[in-house]
Amino acid sequence: MLKILISIATVATLLSACSGIPTYRLDVQQGNAIEDSKVAQIRDGMTPEQVEFLMGSPQVLGTFIREDRWDYVYYSRPGRGPTEKRRVSVFFEGGRVARIEDTSPPAETGG
Repeated sequence: MLKILISIATVATLLSACSGIPTYRLDVQQGNAIEDSKVAQIRDGMTPEQVEFLMGSPQVLGTFIREDRWDYVYYSRPGRGPTEKRRVSVFFEGGRVARIEDTSPPAETGG
């Protein structure tokens, strides 16, 4: 009986010690890598070809509902640390850039 109790105590101790081992989490990155410098170069009046040359192919081209919109979507979840999500939408009117929507967080100002 004493051997069983010692075995149970040993197994419980070993299992509780293993719970402190950190697990490995994969980095998950999806979509287009969106660079601030390239987004800043998009100007009203640019053609779709110019935007594609600058930013690459959009993740989501215009749909049947809204054919004048391109979406560049980026999602990154590192194994450790905060998740980053970003979407840049480029709207066209008459085959030219009319406006841009960017969901990037505001830049931190040093102070």
